[in-house]
Amino acid sequence: MKNTMFELIEKYDVITIFRHVSPDSDALGSQFGLKQWIMDTYPNKQVFALGYENSKSKENVYPCSDQTDDETIKKSLAIVLDTANAKRVDDSRFQSATHILKVDHHILVDSFADTEIVDDLAGATCEILSGMFMENGYKLSAACAQYLYGGLIADTLRFSIPTIKPHTLTIASYLVGCGVDVAKANADNFSTSLKQYRFENFIRSNCTVIEDTFAYMIVRREDYERFGLTFEEAKEKVFVMGGVHEFLAWALFTEKEKDEFGQPRFNGSLRSQHTQITDIAMKYHGGGHRYACGVKDLTLEDIDSLVTSLLNRVKEETEVK
Repeated sequence: MKNTMFELIEKYDVITIFRHVSPDSDALGSQFGLKQWIMDTYPNKQVFALGYENSKSKENVYPCSDQTDDETIKKSLAIVLDTANAKRVDDSRFQSATHILKVDHHILVDSFADTEIVDDLAGATCEILSGMFMENGYKLSAACAQYLYGGLIADTLRFSIPTIKPHTLTIASYLVGCGVDVAKANADNFSTSLKQYRFENFIRSNCTVIEDTFAYMIVRREDYERFGLTFEEAKEKVFVMGGVHEFLAWALFTEKEKDEFGQPRFNGSLRSQHTQITDIAMKYHGGGHRYACGVKDLTLEDIDSLVTSLLNRVKEETEVK
């Protein structure tokens, strides 16, 4: 099945590549890494990396999105990367393409493509793509490898998540062998500005800790704007509560907008050390991986209910142990 991607790319002269909304490094790295490989391998093909939302925190690392018209998309092979369900694709025009290919590492919740390559045990979509390149003996350009390596270390938190396998590190070695600047990739994905550093300390100092095993933080718009951050920058800070031995799970809820009644709506990022939380996230307009999920469009009442569900799940795990 994985060779199907190469067969499809070979077949089509026009290729459009899509990612999810609010793109992270895996979405952007896989998108621009694949685009770079296609341009390096097939210089006569037309290839477009599409998406309306640009991540301000990644603007110095990844190029701006391309633009193209509807007719070009209609005759293209559309490749949707790192996106579990159709509603999260950051340009709905992908649905009009001649053929749709999905490559993803989230738990399968929505089969929306003609051809799907899904490995929910992979640490990143960049890992899946890199594995296919490696297995087919391709020598990647340094630019292509840099994009893919950046997405790989970002989504695996520098190879620290529970699903890391020996194969993941083999792929990382392969990418480094293609010319990755490892120090730059780490700086691009894990260095922080002074204003972000101060905001991270704000979260550490103000998060709620329950029974020493669960931590969460509700961040209002005025909170992150006071530090000069955008919503996109603020919502990425869930990692701040990670790395604490006692925390079995943690969550960050960030205000995005207010509804028609003036009530705040929040998007959330949920994490756990080794407690499966995907089923909980799916009940709150979300989903993702076993130990890392996103939820969206939550009210304060939703957050209360979700926190209770997560806390109960953590208690269940502690009691079993």
